[in-house]
Amino acid sequence: MSLDYTRATRLCPVSGLDDRLRTAVTEYAGQQLLGDLEETAEICCETRSVPVLPPGGLRRGLLNGLFSTFRVVGLEIGPFTTAAVVTPGVIVIATVTDRGTEVRLGARLADVSLRVADPALYGQATGVDVQARWFGSSEASSYLLPLDTGANGQSFLARLRELTAATRHG
Repeated sequence: MSLDYTRATRLCPVSGLDDRLRTAVTEYAGQQLLGDLEETAEICCETRSVPVLPPGGLRRGLLNGLFSTFRVVGLEIGPFTTAAVVTPGVIVIATVTDRGTEVRLGARLADVSLRVADPALYGQATGVDVQARWFGSSEASSYLLPLDTGANGQSFLARLRELTAATRHG
């Protein structure tokens, strides 16, 4: 059994992100010399994820699924918010937990592969598995970009697919 989340995704400009996420993505962009994301963003979204306790309580739910993924990247289990900003050439993802733990990632879209989230790894979690050689890393790895199944989440995913494909054919 895995820990599942309810998700709510909204499309917004970079300036409309939660303050912590806006700071995380703009500081990261500055560190990686990516330029002004507010000027170059093709699409941006913010997804709020809140855990749903499984029958039997939290302990059973922590044994599998996102728990192991979060432990790998150092995030604690609990509510978190994720932003994704996509420009014609890069994707920047930032996740901030309610306790303040933060993850920031970025990659060239030409290095990105997108996959349906594997239920064996992520349970019923919704989103897209983004595999890339992230900036500062010599090897590719995956990160689950949480998205809801509503219109905003699906619009973001469709545009991310288009932009990723365009880097391979342009």
